[in-house]
Amino acid sequence: MTRAINTENVEEYRSFRLIAEERRKKKQKTFIQHAIVLMVCILLLILGFVLFLPSAEAGAESMVSYEKRIVSVQVVQNDTLWNIAERFYCKEKESIPEFVRSIKKTNHLEGDTIYPDTYLVIQYYVKKPL
Repeated sequence: MTRAINTENVEEYRSFRLIAEERRKKKQKTFIQHAIVLMVCILLLILGFVLFLPSAEAGAESMVSYEKRIVSVQVVQNDTLWNIAERFYCKEKESIPEFVRSIKKTNHLEGDTIYPDTYLVIQYYVKKPL
């Protein structure tokens, strides 16, 4: 007994399969697009935090005011430029090596040697209360 295949049903089935396949592909494409948009948003958010945090610290730093002071210091036995710099430098403004260079420049010193009973002019900064 041979059964005849209705070509109309076959075409309808193929059409249904094509429509279902197109819907599946469209959903997959939409999912991928949404995933990409989500990833880009997350990256932008992370980038925003990375860029904002240093500027927030800089903004807080810009609210601090410094006052420049000048003092004459008498060099005593065993004093060095380094330990004099440690007493007066402002860590927010400069490092100790930079401050030592500043002392040398201000006092026209070519080397690191200083002598007892001489005087050094020290220009330093202190935080000014707001």
